[in-house]
Amino acid sequence: MVELYVPKIEEYMPDKAVFLARTRARYKNIVGEIDLLVRFNELFLQGLRISRPIVHHRVCPIEELPGALIPDSFSGAKQVSLFLSTLGKNIDELINSLLEEDKTHDAAVLDAWASEALETLNEAFDRKLRQRFGDGTMRFSPGYGNVDVRWNRYIVELLKVEDVEVLSSGIMLPRKTTTCMIGWYDAKK
Repeated sequence: MVELYVPKIEEYMPDKAVFLARTRARYKNIVGEIDLLVRFNELFLQGLRISRPIVHHRVCPIEELPGALIPDSFSGAKQVSLFLSTLGKNIDELINSLLEEDKTHDAAVLDAWASEALETLNEAFDRKLRQRFGDGTMRFSPGYGNVDVRWNRYIVELLKVEDVEVLSSGIMLPRKTTTCMIGWYDAKK
């Protein structure tokens, strides 16, 4: 059974210093740059306003999943949580719109914000799952280790996610979308 989770704003709001670091800016260096700081803050808040984050989650016995989908690091796991998190299409549309308007700096800043927001969401959902299931593996995403990124298509289909497109390369649209897995050593609670 697929569960849907709609996070609270604090579960996807990135740390401002981390977000700025992703843009290659340091908060302590831009504090005096009032115009720049104001613009960063505006884009930060705009990202929060327009994002429509959601997480699709399912737990499967490990033996029901294709072997090529299971990372080597999941040895000994009995079950696997598969989840897809996305910020939705609005953030992609705004970034594309800024690029079309030749506002490359704003687009890059908003793209960095969205990347950090998605990682913040994944970390928050990871913690939530660990509270529920206990001891597990590290969170893992296709495209790393021995799992090909093209397995994203299988995960999207398994989770019955209709508003995410998976390209033949395994890249997903909206772009601020990830698939993740955690292996659990104990039976489902």
